Amino acid sequence: MAHERSTPPIAADAVHEHLRNAILSAEYRPNHRLVEQELSTQLNVSRTPVREALLRLKQEGLVVQHKGWVVRDHAPHEIVELLEARVELEASAARLAAGRITPETLEELLDLMDRMEHTAARAEVNQLNDEFHALITQSAKNHVLADAARSTMINYWNFNAPIVFTEADISLVNEEHRALHAALAAGDGEAAAAIARTHVGRTADIITRALRLDPR
Repeated sequence: MAHERSTPPIAADAVHEHLRNAILSAEYRPNHRLVEQELSTQLNVSRTPVREALLRLKQEGLVVQHKGWVVRDHAPHEIVELLEARVELEASAARLAAGRITPETLEELLDLMDRMEHTAARAEVNQLNDEFHALITQSAKNHVLADAARSTMINYWNFNAPIVFTEADISLVNEEHRALHAALAAGDGEAAAAIARTHVGRTADIITRALRLDPR
């Protein structure tokens, strides 16, 4: 009996994780319609865990109900708030990671930086950049912080307005990545936090200007 009772939550958890990752990675973009029957067929589960997962995503602000389920499109002021939160979360993650990161993860970060600096395809660079920052957040070893960071993920390359990074911007990003890595390797939490705040804040400023948002 106990096993039968535990099955639905486990199924719903797995569906929730899959859909959440698909939304945050922009596989499902804003205004994408999520059809319960299609998802249950695709994921090989009944509609019950799909519905439970969608209700959880609604509570998290990732989907809305509008003649069915739709991936939420954030209003301009919400984007500003997400960017502001992202800056502080990245800084906090870097501070904690400086004292907890492993030599193996530092090597992974080096590899990601090398690949970013020698890749011309912007989409691939964006993906590598996400992996770089996710590794640092994971290295903070704080689940509350990790969940908050995931909830503020913004894939700026999917906005309606183009987000253009100049060659100078890209060069500076690479330099900041190297500086952040050095601070993490040295175990200097305050330096790592300061670099991360400046680094992510600059990206937030570029997005804010490109989308003509009011930074308040």
